Amino acid sequence: MKKTAVKNKTKKTKPAAKKTVKKTAKKSPAKKPAKKATKAAAPLRIIGKGEKPPVRIENLSGRGRAVIVCDHASNRVPKSLKNLGLGKKDLAKHIAWDPGTEVIGKYLSKVMDAPAVYAQYSRLVVDLNRGEDNKECMRDVSDHIRIPRNVGLTEEERQQRLNEIFWPYHAAIDKAVTRFTGKGIVPMFLSMHSFTPEMDGYKRPWEIGILWNNEEKLARQLAKNLRAQNPGMVVGENEPYSLKSVNYSKNTISTHAEGRGLPYIIVEFRQDLVGDRKGALKWAKIFLKALQPILDDKTTYTQRRASRK
Repeated sequence: MKKTAVKNKTKKTKPAAKKTVKKTAKKSPAKKPAKKATKAAAPLRIIGKGEKPPVRIENLSGRGRAVIVCDHASNRVPKSLKNLGLGKKDLAKHIAWDPGTEVIGKYLSKVMDAPAVYAQYSRLVVDLNRGEDNKECMRDVSDHIRIPRNVGLTEEERQQRLNEIFWPYHAAIDKAVTRFTGKGIVPMFLSMHSFTPEMDGYKRPWEIGILWNNEEKLARQLAKNLRAQNPGMVVGENEPYSLKSVNYSKNTISTHAEGRGLPYIIVEFRQDLVGDRKGALKWAKIFLKALQPILDDKTTYTQRRASRK
């Protein structure tokens, strides 16, 4: 009888093994794959933490009746894009930015006491002076140089660049302009650019170019002032290119100046003349001196007929 009782006790201890199995099963990381999938599905960020924001506004509360914009002020590329597959030499070229324009913009902003808006990433990441659906907005070849990281961009990748850089930049310009127009004030819109001294083997003779689409009167007056104040200066009128080209529809001027009926000037400085700080400041002063009579003329600040393309 005692032996049987012992056997029965042994049988009753068997369920302990089942408890061990259940305990092991609880340790199994059944939910980990789901967490990984959620993380992978999160939107990709181009601009990482600690990097410069896409746009910078200076002197927003300035009293000067103008808005200064620099679409191509920087050749910076977000770290995640690994320099777009380019070397430092290529990123220093005109294909990546407009050298001198940030220095010129800063000078004008300070002297005129006017707000200025600067792009903080390269035009090769996204060209802010083109419409969002323009092929040149994210070109894969520029001046015969292939841009590896722009080849075969997916629609999702394109939208990411637009969302992080393009739209915030144009929103900043709109904010600066609305600060005036919201009070019934018509500001002068000034767009700063610089051009390479040579393109496709052709040496460009102009030292400065004044461009226009529908603001021909202002542009020609400025060109006239430049020549009168600087005898012998080679001034381009709608040179080195014309704003009447289809490529420039929905650009910065079209969107924010012509689209709102504002007077505007778009200027191009030759890069070998403004490539260093000394040269940039020299030409900023030359430009402002020629522009001053136009700024002093009250008829300059009249509302134009707004146009949308």
